Amino acid sequence: MSVTGAVGRALLASIFIKSGVDHLQNPAPIVRAAKGAEIPQPELAVKVNSAVMVGAGTLLALGVAPRLAATALAVSLVPTTVIGHPFWDREGRERQHQQTHFMKNLALFGALLAVGSRS
Repeated sequence: MSVTGAVGRALLASIFIKSGVDHLQNPAPIVRAAKGAEIPQPELAVKVNSAVMVGAGTLLALGVAPRLAATALAVSLVPTTVIGHPFWDREGRERQHQQTHFMKNLALFGALLAVGSRS
């Protein structure tokens, strides 16, 4: 892979690694959201999702099994996006804020699809 491709992959992975570490260190707000969405065993679900983000993000950044890593990250991004950014339930500035994050996650999903299809 080219240098620009490797740098791009690492930059894409960085948000997942950082978010995963943050969620492992401070899971309470994410667990509350998971409970609100009636996710079974929310504490475990948050730990697993966070571990996937750190592990698959690291693999993607290093270029190890990038297709598998991108797929794992894309799958983990779906519940994160739907549960974490329900703009349809909000109004005003909060709705705009959540919609922006929802769209950002859709863009990340698209980037993961592109990376995964090239590896």
